[in-house]
Amino acid sequence: MLATLSKFIKLNDINVVGVIKKEDYEIYNLLTIKKKANKISIVSKQTFENFEALVKITDKKTPLLIVIEGKGILNKEINFENETDVNWQKNIDHNAIYYTDFKGLKSNFISFCRKNIVEETISKFRKNGFQIVDVYIGSFLAALLNNVLKKEVLISNDLRLEFKDDKLISFAKQNESLKISDYKIGEEIVSSTFLPLYGVIIHFFVKSKDVSKTINTSLSSEELIYKKAFGFLGITILVGFLTSLIISYFLIQYYGTKNSELNLQTVYSNQSYQLILDLEAQKEKKLNILKESGVLSSKFLSYYGYEIIKTIPGNISLNEVNIIPLKEEYKENKKAFFDSKTIVIKGETFQESSFNNWLESLKKMDWLQRFEIISLKKDKKNKSIFEIKITLKNV
Repeated sequence: MLATLSKFIKLNDINVVGVIKKEDYEIYNLLTIKKKANKISIVSKQTFENFEALVKITDKKTPLLIVIEGKGILNKEINFENETDVNWQKNIDHNAIYYTDFKGLKSNFISFCRKNIVEETISKFRKNGFQIVDVYIGSFLAALLNNVLKKEVLISNDLRLEFKDDKLISFAKQNESLKISDYKIGEEIVSSTFLPLYGVIIHFFVKSKDVSKTINTSLSSEELIYKKAFGFLGITILVGFLTSLIISYFLIQYYGTKNSELNLQTVYSNQSYQLILDLEAQKEKKLNILKESGVLSSKFLSYYGYEIIKTIPGNISLNEVNIIPLKEEYKENKKAFFDSKTIVIKGETFQESSFNNWLESLKKMDWLQRFEIISLKKDKKNKSIFEIKITLKNV
């Protein structure tokens, strides 16, 4: 999990504080750097005469490395060829001290102090909200820079470091009255006072195999990575939530407007639909009237009248031909009903034989379904008066 997070969350902004302990006071050197790709840039270098000024200026959210130097810090060379030095190193109680060790050409160079000095310093910084990543002791880590500087002698705060073939071979206490030296590292100018701090930065990012130190399990960059990951996740969730809230708000507004439009359209549609139903009902009603009247027949009503008249013999007189007659007497303000598919013929003749022949000819009409004689009577002059009802087929 940590390995995955470390790929995305980098500790690229670092503060390094050099705590230089004097007899009755402390001096604080603050080096702020920014790492981009493989390049380390110095953002600022500041020196403070008291802790309160440091606390006021320093960004406590930036991870912090502490370098403790000065009073209470012991520096020693352990010669690998000197049995006394080797035995001394073997007998060190690492539980009682805090140390930083640098491997030179033929010796180890170790800076160490009592553990309580480091614990008191860590406690003071933590109480003021600093996020401490690690603590280093002494000024030997400036030797890591000599691969670039290529010097035979480096002044690292209060130590004079001597090199041979870029390897540390000896050190001596530097006279405080001597002038502070400046060194150019790439495009940066670093003074001898800040040189150990820059060396610590190099070790923090590169982890040189020539350096060993006390491991404080309470100090780790892992906690900061997890904090940053949690903070990033929290911000992402918050931004996502706010974005979702804003999107939801606009969607509610949008769909609310659309819903109002649809509701209005529904009202209009319902009104239109009801109007269509009313028109359909009126249409059906009128069609029924037309059907009842026979207008919708495939043949015009005049056709039936013409066919009937055409077949009437000359000795038969027609008094009335009523195509689709009223079912009952018409009365005002009352619906009229027609007897559809019906033709009523009234007439008279003196030749009954011609009348019968005519009826036979009517039977042959393909549009005639049947006919019936409603009445047939004679008057005093022996004239036959008849009324015939013809029923039409569905045409």
